[in-house]
Amino acid sequence: MNDLINKFGSIADLEVTEADYQARGYHYAFRATGKNIPEVIKTFDEAGFYLEDMLCVDWVERLDLVYFFFHYDHMLRVKAVLSVDPGKPVCPSCSDIFPNAYYLEREICEFFGVFFEGHRNLTYLFLHNAIDHYPLRKGRILVPPEEKARLDSYTVTEADDTFFVNMGPQHPSTHGVLRIIVKMEGEYILEAEPVLGYLHRMQEKMGENRTYAQFLPNTGRMDYLGAMSFNLGYVTAVEKLLGIVPPERAEYIRIITTELNRVSSHLLWVGAYLADLGALTPFLFVFDDREQILDILEGVTGSRLTYCYFRFGGVMNDVDEAFAEKTRAFVQRMRTERFGMYERLIAGNPIFISRTRDVGVVTRERARKYGLTGPALRSTGHAFDMRKVEPYSLYDKMEFSIPTGQARGAIDMYQIRIREMEMSLRIIEQALAALADGPVMAEKVPKKIKPPLGDVYHTVEMLWGE
Repeated sequence: MNDLINKFGSIADLEVTEADYQARGYHYAFRATGKNIPEVIKTFDEAGFYLEDMLCVDWVERLDLVYFFFHYDHMLRVKAVLSVDPGKPVCPSCSDIFPNAYYLEREICEFFGVFFEGHRNLTYLFLHNAIDHYPLRKGRILVPPEEKARLDSYTVTEADDTFFVNMGPQHPSTHGVLRIIVKMEGEYILEAEPVLGYLHRMQEKMGENRTYAQFLPNTGRMDYLGAMSFNLGYVTAVEKLLGIVPPERAEYIRIITTELNRVSSHLLWVGAYLADLGALTPFLFVFDDREQILDILEGVTGSRLTYCYFRFGGVMNDVDEAFAEKTRAFVQRMRTERFGMYERLIAGNPIFISRTRDVGVVTRERARKYGLTGPALRSTGHAFDMRKVEPYSLYDKMEFSIPTGQARGAIDMYQIRIREMEMSLRIIEQALAALADGPVMAEKVPKKIKPPLGDVYHTVEMLWGE
């Protein structure tokens, strides 16, 4: 770590400060310039970091581009900030080094007007070319004529023997509205360019004119299959800002309901995955199991999908013994009946094996370049899970292992999720056993949430990763 900091210290005009990790969620903060940011990005890459997040903040007098870098092997998060002129915001692109910046930079470009030099396709990702202003800028900052001309002049060119096909936008085959521009040569696919944004809901804009409490329902819409994880990430981030410590009983309830939601999502993933491969029977079985979870969660949250159960300082309401008994019965059912059935029905099926083994293999280095986490990263054999790497809530008191793959591609995606469901059941059992009587809301939670000035970076292990 010291060698890395010393290396950054040698970069011209780079301000390096140590941060309070417990309060901020990162260890160091750098303030870069337009001239040295390429060297900063390259240094992070050479040191084995991945680009964790990238965002833009409009301070009116300046635009701040904020980069977060994290490491798979070291508990070290670094924030790098680059200020650009709001009148003519220009910044070098880092998408050639970290490909996951490709979409992040496009999003920042259309919402804030930052031009990333060297980006290979800086067209709008979510909006249409007729938009006349940048939606996330303070005030109504109009799109300049030269920018409109640049967007209007962008065309997709074809070579002599190639042509382009639009796949979508559609829903049934992609489990979400997605369009893919496919470059073809005969029947062979040369390139595939995903076009995102058909379900973009502008959560950031809604967050500007809602209170912290009013924004709670929004988190249930960020991933309709993993609402509990987004609920948990949001409330724990705000609690960190305010210094609120939830009661232990509330923390265990949060873990139980979040892990039930994780199992529910993984079950749907397994069913859809097998259906896409041509096996419809497992789809019916996993929905049977999933209904058991939805019944349990509905009883305590009042919802079956877009949950809004957690509160700053605890949970909306307590659980009863009926909830605990139904949960234990579900855990027992999965262990004694269902996992064995899935093993016989799916894992040993030669057609399933032939269609998934060594298909879509991801190397660890490619995972780092794209900032992959979750099952996609764990398929490379790397046991990286935020519940272990950077524990939150009471996960540090839970005993569980992190399932990994053997770099065999798509077949690992299935086996990892099956084993992750088993680990979730183990976590649920431990949380139920530790569920002692007590309050489910912290005392003296302010009715009007007004955190002190500053920022915090907080992360949880979602269903798909960080």
